[in-house]
Amino acid sequence: FLISDTIDVLVTTPEKLELLIRRQHPSVDDISLFIVDEAHTIENGIRGARLELLMTMLRRERPDAKYMLLSPFLPGNRDALTEWLGGGKDIHIDWKPSEKIVFGIKTTTKKVKYELLDTPYSLMSLTNHVYENRLDFTLASSSDKDRILEYIIKKYGEEHRTQLILCYGRNTANTQAKKIYDMLPDMPVIPEDVILVQKYMNEEIGCETLYTQLLNKGVAVHHAGLSDESKLLIEHLIRNGYIRYVCATTTIAEGVNFPVSSVYFDDYRRGSDGYLSSNDFWNIAGRAGRTMVDDFGKIILPFHTKTARDRGIGIIKKSAEELSSVLAQLFFDREQVSNILASNNPDTALAREYSDAFMPLFQYFIHLLNLSHNEYVIEVEDILKDTLAYNLLGSDEDRAEFIELCKRIYLSIQSKYDDRHGLLKYADKTGFSVPSVLRIMHEKSGNESIADVDSWEPSKLFDGSQPENLAEKIKVIAELKETELGTDSNQSPFNSLIASKILIAWVKGEKLSTISNVHPYFANKDDETSRVSDFVRYINDVRFKASWGLSALEGIVKGNEDDMKDSFVPSFVYYGVNNQKALALRMLGLPRSISNSLSQIISGDLKEYTFTDLRNRVKNLSPIEWEVYRPESSTLSGKELKRIVDILVK
Repeated sequence: FLISDTIDVLVTTPEKLELLIRRQHPSVDDISLFIVDEAHTIENGIRGARLELLMTMLRRERPDAKYMLLSPFLPGNRDALTEWLGGGKDIHIDWKPSEKIVFGIKTTTKKVKYELLDTPYSLMSLTNHVYENRLDFTLASSSDKDRILEYIIKKYGEEHRTQLILCYGRNTANTQAKKIYDMLPDMPVIPEDVILVQKYMNEEIGCETLYTQLLNKGVAVHHAGLSDESKLLIEHLIRNGYIRYVCATTTIAEGVNFPVSSVYFDDYRRGSDGYLSSNDFWNIAGRAGRTMVDDFGKIILPFHTKTARDRGIGIIKKSAEELSSVLAQLFFDREQVSNILASNNPDTALAREYSDAFMPLFQYFIHLLNLSHNEYVIEVEDILKDTLAYNLLGSDEDRAEFIELCKRIYLSIQSKYDDRHGLLKYADKTGFSVPSVLRIMHEKSGNESIADVDSWEPSKLFDGSQPENLAEKIKVIAELKETELGTDSNQSPFNSLIASKILIAWVKGEKLSTISNVHPYFANKDDETSRVSDFVRYINDVRFKASWGLSALEGIVKGNEDDMKDSFVPSFVYYGVNNQKALALRMLGLPRSISNSLSQIISGDLKEYTFTDLRNRVKNLSPIEWEVYRPESSTLSGKELKRIVDILVK
């Protein structure tokens, strides 16, 4: 819907790149260099398996391309990685912004005990380097662990330097941030950008929360309970030295880039019942130390109990674990996998028992079958030899057994689906499994509210007086295994009508606090910060899954296997707008709250514009125009909105 700019750099996720390649999108026709950020995630669950198979496919289809892997550390057995991608030819740059020093702390009311720790990444040996100092200030906290937090805040807090406090979950991050806030004196002067971010966040949410209160003293949180725009604005404040303390969760490790001088691990737990792996630890710890500012980055561990000390030392002594492949799990459990292949419906059983390893492989084999029917069976062996899993296996015997096992999986899929080529095309182009596509096709043939093309018009789909129309679509999507939308939350059963009302309010630009009242679980929460935090995580999950599902559902309903009919409906749901011009501005990075109002600056046909044209149009708006086009209900002035957009849109 926009004229394509010349693309020099394409920034995308592995999943989206894979979909672009499958749909033969022109933007990926001529790529010569693939830069893989957070490359260590290749060994993480289903996303790791997808990344491995994507890179395998790229190596075959673009043999002349080069690869650059970015990571704060490389897992063990680095030679296997370079052999896999470059045949042993690599350029390795072991650059770090600063040296790291790792130490544990234990405090009493009068003393502090330091234990400097030797790590595989230390330049000097620090074994058994322990010493005690008398405290030169009073600690008011009563518990041993809280005293450590108070000590590092008072001891290492410096102006224009940021401490990262890694916490267990959003609620703990909020709690610890409030503790830090209460320890600090008022700031003599609050910077203008801080005041501006506070005003924006309050307006976006629809009420004041702890998040904006914390900023008054240079404290912030960073986790999934904040909107994308709020996180970007907080990162701006951090980069400009206005935030001294950031309480974050492990999501901070997933591609976030802002400078910190020290990292304090308030907790080693991750997820509902797990702990940080050594790789998780070093990915986060590696962010300590700012280039040209810090002589060394401080990585601080709480040693308030023997258990805490043992766990911390255990993590750092392991260094980075050996590099592994998710796909290799099928080989390690080959006896069980072979038994499943001999049973009825092996693909269903494998998807249930080995979802992380099997589902990406299944989708990849569907792609091969879609390309050339059964001709690819003779090439499967060569393709699998290009996987990381194959290259990591130690012996020729193991490698041959891995190939044979995967060929058996391929043949079982081929025998079941080869006579249903149209079905395979849908599965390949949507990224959904064959059972999910079958479910969608069944609904298309038997459910009038799904098959009716007119019901997909945005004006009808997002009609607040008739949410049942969208609810019928959401109900189908929620039943697809890939979306996991039907899980909703563990506090209340999934309700497609409630989800639809939420998405309609989201698309129409309602404030986050207002939308949260639609869902009874969130509406009944008394604490405003907790309510908004939980809801933002929920809406981010729902809009992503619903937009993906709607894309597949609408494409199959409106088109055929050779011509998937795309519309803007999935993007409206994802970005939270209800027209194409506002969507274009959202894709530039403008906030949802002003995109509808500011879309008036786009005159004529949107197809006459490129993204560069729109970016320049926004950047060149006069102060008077900002006042004219700002939303009438906004408490921010035109000048303030311009500043927000200048920060968000680069």
